[in-house]
Amino acid sequence: MENLKVFFFHLLFSLNLFAQEYSISLWGIHIADVSIKNKDDEIRFSAQSRGIVDFLWPTNNTYSARYDSEDYSLKSWEKTIYQGNNRSSLSGKIDSNGHIIYDDKKINTQTPTHNVFTMLAMASEKEKDELDTKWFEFEHEGNTGKARFLWSETSNVLRGKDSVLCDHFRFDIIINDTTHNVKNSDYFMNNIISPTGVRELWISTSEPRQIVLAKYQFDFFTVVGQIIDD
Repeated sequence: MENLKVFFFHLLFSLNLFAQEYSISLWGIHIADVSIKNKDDEIRFSAQSRGIVDFLWPTNNTYSARYDSEDYSLKSWEKTIYQGNNRSSLSGKIDSNGHIIYDDKKINTQTPTHNVFTMLAMASEKEKDELDTKWFEFEHEGNTGKARFLWSETSNVLRGKDSVLCDHFRFDIIINDTTHNVKNSDYFMNNIISPTGVRELWISTSEPRQIVLAKYQFDFFTVVGQIIDD
């Protein structure tokens, strides 16, 4: 059960794009729905457990981030967590000196910095050559490091009954400093920075760019997120 929780929340990071619905499955079993809305310079992301996961460990989490519309750097973000018996919330904001503020905790960042949500918003807008191999400063609940998208190939991916041309990326996250980690219980945010997982995205090449498929691989398990068309 513990591993199932980790797999479920590891995948949620992958589906963070523009007014779309996604279905998440493990071994072909539907375990969650994800809804994403992006308006102007803000992205909102919600995740609701389904099926056996909802029975064993019900989850209804929401996350949002505001970012600079030019470079997608983080301005502020927040989350509200309902998972199992846990009820919690957290918010952070970048000040004029480049610190991110969590309640009474001030953490220095290398500006401009990004987080998981702003990185994925950026991936939906920029072309492959603007993303591939470039390292970006990264902040994650007080942890700091770098993140990048590493292009693998351009190939066709099934979207419903159609075949869509997509750029295939690996999404790498390297955390260099954990000394200022903000303690807050949330499986998604706790586990997406794991150095052992492999995160993959397939982003459509045609406009509007969207994440069509996402995979998270961990040991012998592969969790898949697929866009749902109306």
